[in-house]
Amino acid sequence: MISAAENRKNTQNAIDNWMLGPEKPSNRPTDNRDYWREMGAAWLLSEKEARRQVCANCEYYDNTPETKAEMEAIPFNAFDAGAGFRGYCTKLKFICHDLRSCLAWERKDFESEDMTDESED
Repeated sequence: MISAAENRKNTQNAIDNWMLGPEKPSNRPTDNRDYWREMGAAWLLSEKEARRQVCANCEYYDNTPETKAEMEAIPFNAFDAGAGFRGYCTKLKFICHDLRSCLAWERKDFESEDMTDESED
């Protein structure tokens, strides 16, 4: 895990170079319209579609119990306030939050378990 100083530096990098935001996240579909319009334009998506691409469903978002335990060593800061739950961005190497997003977002694919036993056929 990174140090608090590295987290600050890497968070600033995400803000400055990867459009990390919004500054004050919200689940309300009318909040942060300018931010989500910009992200949509960058991704060639509508604002509504862009709002669906958040850290919580990003390929790089690690919120496993083990990682959450490691993040406890890094004190909360102003950027943590009101941003949802903490997770670790394995690409940009900083503590991100489930309600934010950035240009590094990539789809997280989930494997579906088929609950039927095909051997019974």
